[in-house]
Amino acid sequence: MKNVYLFVVVMLTVVTYSQEKLIDSIQKKEKKFSMYYGGNVSFNDDFNLNKKLRNSNLPELKTSIPEFVFGLNYYWKKYSGDAEFGFLYSKSDKGANETKQMGFNSRIRVHYNLIDRKKFAFTTGLSVAYTGNEYDIFNKNNTIDLNDLEPNNNSGHVNFTNGMLYFGPSTSFYFFRKSDWNVRLNLGYEFALTRGRYDSEFGSVINNIGESGNNRFFVGIVFK
Repeated sequence: MKNVYLFVVVMLTVVTYSQEKLIDSIQKKEKKFSMYYGGNVSFNDDFNLNKKLRNSNLPELKTSIPEFVFGLNYYWKKYSGDAEFGFLYSKSDKGANETKQMGFNSRIRVHYNLIDRKKFAFTTGLSVAYTGNEYDIFNKNNTIDLNDLEPNNNSGHVNFTNGMLYFGPSTSFYFFRKSDWNVRLNLGYEFALTRGRYDSEFGSVINNIGESGNNRFFVGIVFK
């Protein structure tokens, strides 16, 4: 998972460094590029991991997950789309126990412009996305003794990761296109393509499960 985070940092650095030159060169060719930011919420099918958490009387993962996103949007005469990066965070409590989910999401959309007007546009097409997740399950009443940091003497914390590849139809509504605050509403339904089995950097995982077939619907609002 550390390598994944390093990859995201490198990608963000490259995008930030090159955005101005890229936008200037593309706009000279009458192609419109713009940066944007906003938020998404993904509505997932119930995770298979929740069955394990439920059986252990632990707080379950939330299936509605908020996400902060930013990206690069392009809009040509007939086609449009974007490259998007997002960061997600969610947690659930049950008594002294807590389940926390953190991760990143990267998505690419390719759309055809069905309606193209000065103040409004409607586009539709396909999107492909990859989501990397890290999960922590722990008890908040744990005591950590700095004089005894032997891992075998400290328990109460479970950490693991998984990754999912999604693909599906999506659509976008552009509002106030000629104003200083362009607004875009994104909708989509994404099918889970990979197994999404769980892994851990701190040990081997037995009785493993995956999230294959657990699809998601997402809605997002972004501004440029």
